Amino acid sequence: MLPFLVPSSSAARASTQLARKLLMSTKRQLHLARRHTSTFVGHSSPTARNEQTDDDFDDASQLRHQRTDSDTFSHFFDRRAFIPQTTLSSGKLKASYEIAAASRHATYNFRQAVGSRDPTQIIAVYENLIRAHQRHADDVSDSSSHTVGPSDIGFPVRKADIQTAIRYLIQHAQREGSMEWRYVEACQQMFQDMSQTFGFRIGPTDLHRQLQACCLAERSRIDPRVAFRQLRADYPDWRTTSVEWNIVISHFAQRKLYAQAIKVWQEMQKLGVEAEAALHNTMIRVLTVNNAKEAEAHLHHLKQKQGELGIDTLTTAVEGLCKLISTGRAKDREATMSKLQSYASQLRQAIEALPSDAMEPSAWHTLLRYEAEVLGPTQALETARQASRSGVATSTTLNVLLRAHVEEIRELQSSDEALELLDRVQSAIDPRRGVQPDDRCYNVLMLGLLDDLYAETALFDGDANFFAADEAAARRCDRLLRTQPTPNQIREAQLLYDHVRSLSIPATPLLVTPLLQAYCEAFLPSLPSAMKLLKDMLDDRSSALSISARKNSASSRRRPAQPLMIGVKIIQLVLDACVRLRDISSACNLLARLLDAGVPISATHKTDVIGRLMGITTSWTEAFHVYRLLSRFPTTSSSGRSTGLDERGYITTLENFRSLSFPSSTESDTSVAPPEHLLAILADMRIAGYRPTPSIYTTILDYYSKTPTPSYLGVKATHEALQADIALEPDLPLMNALMNAYNRAEEPVMVLAIWDSLLATRQDIDGITLGVVLDTCGRFGLLSVARKALATVRRLEEDEGKRGRSAMTKGAWDSWLECLARCGRLEEAIELVFGEMRRSLFREAISLHDLDLIEEVSVTELIVRSTQAPIRDTRGNIIGPDSKTLSTLLKFAARERDRRQKRFTSSNRSTSIWHTLRNRIREELSWIYPQVKAIGESTSL
Repeated sequence: MLPFLVPSSSAARASTQLARKLLMSTKRQLHLARRHTSTFVGHSSPTARNEQTDDDFDDASQLRHQRTDSDTFSHFFDRRAFIPQTTLSSGKLKASYEIAAASRHATYNFRQAVGSRDPTQIIAVYENLIRAHQRHADDVSDSSSHTVGPSDIGFPVRKADIQTAIRYLIQHAQREGSMEWRYVEACQQMFQDMSQTFGFRIGPTDLHRQLQACCLAERSRIDPRVAFRQLRADYPDWRTTSVEWNIVISHFAQRKLYAQAIKVWQEMQKLGVEAEAALHNTMIRVLTVNNAKEAEAHLHHLKQKQGELGIDTLTTAVEGLCKLISTGRAKDREATMSKLQSYASQLRQAIEALPSDAMEPSAWHTLLRYEAEVLGPTQALETARQASRSGVATSTTLNVLLRAHVEEIRELQSSDEALELLDRVQSAIDPRRGVQPDDRCYNVLMLGLLDDLYAETALFDGDANFFAADEAAARRCDRLLRTQPTPNQIREAQLLYDHVRSLSIPATPLLVTPLLQAYCEAFLPSLPSAMKLLKDMLDDRSSALSISARKNSASSRRRPAQPLMIGVKIIQLVLDACVRLRDISSACNLLARLLDAGVPISATHKTDVIGRLMGITTSWTEAFHVYRLLSRFPTTSSSGRSTGLDERGYITTLENFRSLSFPSSTESDTSVAPPEHLLAILADMRIAGYRPTPSIYTTILDYYSKTPTPSYLGVKATHEALQADIALEPDLPLMNALMNAYNRAEEPVMVLAIWDSLLATRQDIDGITLGVVLDTCGRFGLLSVARKALATVRRLEEDEGKRGRSAMTKGAWDSWLECLARCGRLEEAIELVFGEMRRSLFREAISLHDLDLIEEVSVTELIVRSTQAPIRDTRGNIIGPDSKTLSTLLKFAARERDRRQKRFTSSNRSTSIWHTLRNRIREELSWIYPQVKAIGESTSL
């Protein structure tokens, strides 16, 4: 830590803890090194502990050291063998007992966290478990003279505990639709620790769940095909089955990546894995879209193998062929229709052959969709009426039949017509009204009233699926092209909604979103109406949670019911309307109500919303309030304890905050963000466990120093944050930025103090570092200090025999020349630019072979060539003075000319230093002269 970055006294008190952690880390590395280089004493081969699944197993028994008979007496013959505990000192006995007790306590806490099924809690407690294991392993290793393997440590955790934790993380992701990346990393870490840290054997179930985690990862950060291949390579004894291959193929099929799915299928065939019926069904679904012939081959294979096609296979075939017909993708419509009718007939026979109490809902509804598509809704209704006598009709059946009346739904003009259509369909299949319409039925009717029947309800699916679905993207484009609902259509939809609410049907997302979207996407959004709909959803969600809590308290073994979910897309509709109206007050009120209700928002969406709402704020305080409000939201629906943003979110929010600008009259003429706000975001980032990198501090320093009026308070506050961050390892660009920030803030004392610290601690410096010091000296007239800095750098480079690039780079030369000019040594600067500057830079380029020339040349030859054309390095940059260098000198020369003319009226203009410099440029650097000849010609600078 450099002297100018010494932390405060409060931070220094934590340094002892840091030292202890570093010492423990060093011991761990030495232990691992010994373990990899040593051989086991008394063990013929390392054995892994078998899986233990008995919940009543005594933890204390696992603390006993498991040894063979030969190990029992090995201490009589080998002094390096295990030393009995009785020979240890009393202090060591106490330490070992406390560590063993801490290990049992950490294991107990981990089991409690696993029992809660809370992913955030499981991950947090697992980290404590790993730390406890490391202490336990170090203690056992110190007590033994021979190398101790992972399976010999005797840590009380069981393999079943870790397996259950991974299983719960996967189940949570399956409910959510995808797995957050931190959960994927947690599953991978637990998987690796099972064998490498705890010494358990990796079995097929563990590999199966790792594959599941890879396929559930959000935003496709892992290619499941590559991950599957890597797992098979790492564990060559793993005999994969059709189930694992089906997981990967289904992953691609759900995302409509059919080509990838087919590649995985072909890879499986090469390995000779036998496909089961479930995988064949998946491939039928994949191939029906693009290759009906190959799909037919799968069906033929299953028929030969099973004698007849199963009901699941027939359902898949009918669904795929129906989709081909309805979308017009069938190349031969007549042939496809013939196959569809054949499979539909077989499906009907299979359904009729089922017992009345073993009805397959998916097959039954697929048959109804087929009849509605091919034979018309009337025939589908008649089939449902006949089947309703056996009591197979459900609310899903009602929904399927209602959707079949596409033309009638499109022609709906009023809420009365919509209810009449629903009543007619319900009367046909359920005269006794035993089946009540659910929110899906009313959703279809509302979409019909709003002339938006094909705006499917993908809003309520998982966010990852929503963004990835091709059809959902197409619908969004179609929605932009269609006209918005008329006020009369919105009024009729509102009447239908009011009727449904009067029936005590909850305000679910399916029910609310069509009307909410109409209000928010109108030419003039109706925020009060939209807020009323969201209030209904929040009230019903609160009621559902309270009822669930009472039921759970009555039965402690009952799993908590899922609350009414309010997806981020629903929230986004209202927030987008607020942005369009630039109504930040309504947006903040909505967010406050959602926060009170415990509605979760993912870290990624929080970052997006923060950026959008900051754009309509009117002050720094308001923008910071938006950040703080959204950062308090829980990030997952399963746990309200995890708040804040992810690492990328904090970085993006810092960038968004710095990009804001407000009129100076709004907040005390402040054109830059108050340091207490910007650095509070940085502090939250550290508290969340993300270490700010030096580049983040560098951008903040540049922000406060490179504004039209540099902010000293901002630079000083950022410097104090650097001092408080004891985990930060500053790099050279950060040091340069800190010095330059103080330079621009007109604090030369701090610049020189940092410079002295760098030299005193022998830190690396470069041309930028030296250039900042020289620029500071020039601006404040410290010529003697600048000469001393140059002499010190040159002496250090000579003492170290530096063969690389000198700190006196072209940029440092420019700063030195400007420093001389500012301090009244313009003549010296002119002599340097035509003399030593060129010679030293050319000499360095020759020694480093950094010339854009093939032949070898001397410094003298380069000086001669430079009079007519620029000399460039291998990167195309000019070596030596350029137009920027000479423009600076010409400006100072013109200023000196004008000063002398005012002082001495008889001065001859032709003999001024400006004329002398310009003539030398024309003679010795003729290629630069056209670029700079007009500088100082007619204007007093």
